[in-house]
Amino acid sequence: MSEYRTSNGPMAYRDHGEGSKDPVVLLHAFPLNSRMWDPQVEVLMGERRIVTPDYPGFGRSPHTPAQPDVRYYAEGVCGLLDRLGLERVVLGGLSMGGYVAFACLRLFPERVSGLVLANTRPDVDSEEMREGRKEMAHRVSQEGVEALIELMMPRLLAEETLRNDPEVVELVKTMILECSPDGVVAALGAMRDRPDSTLLLKEIGVPTLVIGGAEDAISTPDVMGAMAEEIPDARHVTLAGAGHLSNLEDSQRFNDALEEFLADL
Repeated sequence: MSEYRTSNGPMAYRDHGEGSKDPVVLLHAFPLNSRMWDPQVEVLMGERRIVTPDYPGFGRSPHTPAQPDVRYYAEGVCGLLDRLGLERVVLGGLSMGGYVAFACLRLFPERVSGLVLANTRPDVDSEEMREGRKEMAHRVSQEGVEALIELMMPRLLAEETLRNDPEVVELVKTMILECSPDGVVAALGAMRDRPDSTLLLKEIGVPTLVIGGAEDAISTPDVMGAMAEEIPDARHVTLAGAGHLSNLEDSQRFNDALEEFLADL
C-alpha cells in the first residue's frame, strides 16, 4: 500500500502489474475501499498496470478535514495520475466510483481512453434519497460505522449472495468497518449534492463498458440500460443474480466482460 500527498493530506492507493497498454484506474464504491477490486486486480495485473485508490476516510486514507464535493475526489484522482506520471488511463468506477468517474470526465477528459461504469447512475438523488443520506449520516455520527452494516448490507448485496456467499458478506462487512465516521459523513454529503451527469453521457467520446447486476435495486438494469443507450460507444452487460456489488458477487463473469472490453483498447 502506497500513499501520496494531496493539498488536504495523504491518500492511499494500491499499484499492481505492468504492461504496454494504458493503465486501469478503478474507483471503489461507498462505503468500501480499494480492496473490493482485488478479484479484478488478480486477473488483470498480468497484462495491465492497475491502480486502486482509497478515498479520504476510507481504507487506509485519513479522512478529509472539510465537507468535500464530488469534484474533490476527482481532484484526488487527478493528483494521483500526476504523481504516477500516467498521461492516459482506462477509468472505472462502481456506484460512488461512477459518480467520481463522471467528475473526472469533467475535470480531465483528455486523460481518459476508456470508461467502465459499474452499478452506478448519472442522475441526481431524489428528495427521498437525499433525506435518506442525511439520516444515514446522522446515524453514523451517533453510532459509528457499525450502523452501516444494518443500513447497507441488504442494499449492497443480492438476497442470494447474503444467503449463500458468506465469504463475500464477511469481506463487505470488514471493509465497511474500515471506514472512518467522518469519511462516511463527508462522502454522503458529496453524493447527496452531486451534479446531474445525464447530459454528459452524449459527450463521452471513448469506448465505454456499462455493467451491473440484474438484482441491483439501486442502479437497476433499466437505469443502466438507459444510460448505455445515451453513451455513443457503449456496450451494456447485465449479470444475472448479482446485486449492487456485481464485481464481487459474480467476479468471474464481471472479469470476463472487463477483459473482453479491455482487449479492444
